[in-house]
Amino acid sequence: MTQPQAEFLDLYRAGLKTAADMMKVSLQGAERLQNQQLNAIRTALEQQSKSINELGQAKTIDELLALQTRMAGAQWERAMGFWSELAQNQMAQARDWMSEAAQAATATAAYGTRQIQHATQQAAKSERKAA
Repeated sequence: MTQPQAEFLDLYRAGLKTAADMMKVSLQGAERLQNQQLNAIRTALEQQSKSINELGQAKTIDELLALQTRMAGAQWERAMGFWSELAQNQMAQARDWMSEAAQAATATAAYGTRQIQHATQQAAKSERKAA
């Protein structure tokens, strides 16, 4: 195999590895998001069950209104917590993507540097032969 073919295969392999690494990061982010959503659903179901039990125990309209106020506050807190955690997960996903992209850029730059060094060496050899 000639030198350019070997270098092209190295570049191709590096590209495939980078693509696989980016896919891994993406799938990990999707998994985190899915787990977060499942956790939010479980919490909402537990709270719903608890609220139904409390509603069954309310005897007066004042107790019912007080319970409704507490439930609304708790639902608001859960919603804000969910969206806050979602935003944090998205920022973590973006950091992971940026890290992988930086690593890919570094690998590409290193490959380019090797190519330039190789071309420089070949040019020097050609000049020596010509002289």
